[in-house]
Amino acid sequence: MTLQAKPIYFYLTAIPDRLGELVTAESITLTGSAPNMHGITLSEQCVDVRRSAYLKSCSELLFETSSLSELCADIRSAGLHADEFRVSVVKKPRSLKVNSMELARDIGGAIGGSANLSDPQTTFLAVVTAEQIWFGRCISESDNMWLAHDQRPYVTSSSLPSRLARVLVNLMARPGDRLLDPCCGTGTIVMSAAHNGIQAVGYDNNPRMVGATTKNLQHFGLTADVALGDARQISGQFDAVATDLPYGINLSKDKSQDIEILKNLRTCAPKVAFIDLRDLSKPLNDLGYQIDAVIPVPKLSIVRRIFIASVIEA
Repeated sequence: MTLQAKPIYFYLTAIPDRLGELVTAESITLTGSAPNMHGITLSEQCVDVRRSAYLKSCSELLFETSSLSELCADIRSAGLHADEFRVSVVKKPRSLKVNSMELARDIGGAIGGSANLSDPQTTFLAVVTAEQIWFGRCISESDNMWLAHDQRPYVTSSSLPSRLARVLVNLMARPGDRLLDPCCGTGTIVMSAAHNGIQAVGYDNNPRMVGATTKNLQHFGLTADVALGDARQISGQFDAVATDLPYGINLSKDKSQDIEILKNLRTCAPKVAFIDLRDLSKPLNDLGYQIDAVIPVPKLSIVRRIFIASVIEA
């Protein structure tokens, strides 16, 4: 394949065990396309994946070939040139019997210009499978900031993992949107939203949690509106709601509180996402939500579920 007349982009995705539906949901939300069996997403949309949780890189597709010799011939024919470049090779699967260093050297030899392996100005990415090679110019990579957020100063045993919080934020909001977490706890969702350029608003009915969220935000130099408040009484208009329901995690026997929270949040935003261990389908439907997706998030012996829903206008 020669250089594209219309740009096509390919994304490498992480494929954690048992989380395929979650990865696919993020990929479709951000790029409009689902990953293939190799974890590669092809799309006409160019997305900055620095804010992504499971999309590891975005590259402009330059060539798609069935062999190394064909790829090198295409590179030379196109006169591809770059100064201070590096070629990175990714094998799919990793057990593929290909020498990555030799492959990178051969591809680099076909590119005009000078190489710089330690501090490149341009990175070219070659993704190799048993059937073909995707080759392109890397545009952006995930910043993996969720790793640092998991090391925040204040955390509880029931706190949402930061990578899951980042996915949740990406499923519900884009930079510039206003996102509400009415049960913010130690602020995992609020931090992820603020880091991704979203106007984050967090409430919790526990003063200690409000303080923990505030200090966690300060630790990372992030800004969000955080205040003491009961999710059953919060008001205001937001682009989306995303929260880890505390009563679901604690398996509270007082289900009336859950219903009051879900009922109140229906007035706050046109779309919502709730994480819970239980099936929320019936209460959400009864309260006038339209369930758009239910995404399982298994971990060890438990399975969280993300319920994404739209508010049905009365």
